[in-house]
Amino acid sequence: MTHMPDFKLPDISADAKPDFTDSASCAAWLAELPLVNVAPSQIRLLDQLHELNRFNMPPAERLRVLELLREPIYFVQVEQIKKLANKPLPLTQVERGIFAHVIELWQELLAGYQRCLNSKTEDKLDAQTALICQRALDCVASSMFDHCRIHHAFPSAYWLTLHQLYRHAEESGEIATAIRESVKKTDVSCAEVYVGALLLMLADPNDQPQKQLMQIQRWLENWAQHVPVRRTPPEDKSLPPLLLDFSAAAGAYREADAGGRSASGWLDISELARTLKKCVVLLRKGEPPASLGLGEDCAMPGVEQLLVLLFRLWCEGKNARVQTRRTVSAKAKVCSTLASMHFHISGLKSFRQPGHPRELTRRERDEIATFGHTSTRLEEAFVEAGGYATEDWLLREESLSGLRIVRPAASSGGRYAHTQLIAVRPADAQHFLVGVVRWLRTDEDDALHVGVRIVSGLPKAVAVRPTGLNAQSDKFVPALYCPALPALATPASLILPTGWYRPKRVLEVYTDTSELLLLSGVIERGSDFERVAIEPAR
Repeated sequence: MTHMPDFKLPDISADAKPDFTDSASCAAWLAELPLVNVAPSQIRLLDQLHELNRFNMPPAERLRVLELLREPIYFVQVEQIKKLANKPLPLTQVERGIFAHVIELWQELLAGYQRCLNSKTEDKLDAQTALICQRALDCVASSMFDHCRIHHAFPSAYWLTLHQLYRHAEESGEIATAIRESVKKTDVSCAEVYVGALLLMLADPNDQPQKQLMQIQRWLENWAQHVPVRRTPPEDKSLPPLLLDFSAAAGAYREADAGGRSASGWLDISELARTLKKCVVLLRKGEPPASLGLGEDCAMPGVEQLLVLLFRLWCEGKNARVQTRRTVSAKAKVCSTLASMHFHISGLKSFRQPGHPRELTRRERDEIATFGHTSTRLEEAFVEAGGYATEDWLLREESLSGLRIVRPAASSGGRYAHTQLIAVRPADAQHFLVGVVRWLRTDEDDALHVGVRIVSGLPKAVAVRPTGLNAQSDKFVPALYCPALPALATPASLILPTGWYRPKRVLEVYTDTSELLLLSGVIERGSDFERVAIEPAR
């Protein structure tokens, strides 16, 4: 006989008055719910679950009601989270409100199934243990995934709930029982939901754009069944094992990261490793991704690169970081637009069209006569007024190729997205380093954490414009020039606004003088820039 899990549930109250009190009245209520109006329907479902979880109801009837509510709840949750996915961070106040309702609804649905689990012996629900545990596990896993979709940290207590539910299903002997998943139209066991959540969190979800994150989640629906949880270490010693501590508020970990934890379970990843290797080999032989069950929306080379990354993370225990980062604690200045970067890298000089000298003002002529140069007070005043203002961040880690920076919730600033251009100047540095947002997340205090991959070399502010008969009247725009670095086999490049690259296009590039440069290829494309290789135009 298994022990009863100890869930913290709301007290039953005589004041609770849901609009329905059994499955029949719930079905009638749902028939009148206008799901086409997603946001109001979500609030109504949330309100009713809140009342239901405090209402005294026979456990079997409660389970039937929850099963009726589950499909419409999943529908509104998916539709609401779609509004937040792909949004830059941090979320706006309105967006945070939407997300709060999503998480509250998952928590209320979870509490409903936990109450059924707590009182199952009262109404002979032992035969439903696998179903109840699977539903509860899926509530936790879904909430975790929704946090990942908006790159927001979830409370560590989620792990304790996930482990607790898994152990209860395991002790009941129901861990592998396939349960019909009415929402996803497939059969899913408790073990598959549990393992899927563990592996998703090992896939660096904060690094992944939405498309890749959705692909990983979809693949895990098929692959999780091939990763059994063992109570003894796997026999295959060729791969570094993934360990579990069911009493810890954390997911799977490697021995090197144990930190005093004692393993009580192991993930056997040997078959998953073979599956990933086989997919990569067949893709390299020309097999289409769809034929391997990877999805119609997958394309080379991106799908292969993602599979290789997942193999390294899940089966080798390696991340994409090459250099070791050192922990630091320093302030930093950040700017996030190409125009702002151009201004600060040029030495606080406002962008002006080359070849069109501006007539000096009387004040500037007087300054030249007195000091030999004009003052930068106007530019500095423009910056202070918000023209090219920098943001105050904290530098937490650094290496030769990257930084980890944090902006506290109380600090103001712009919003950021994956692969966005960013410039950082540590407090002890003279120059801005230009980089790309590699990963990002907000924590439970709403501070914004960003991982930056630095573009090698010291960038120079330049002006560029197209050439050709149709571009004679085009004006110069700000851009950045990155010098060639032979030691790193890095060619000279330009950082341009999105959409500027054309094969073999020639640009006029102005620094102190003008020269013609040929765009010879794309090095990388970000969400708001293109970095292109260049060579002298012949």
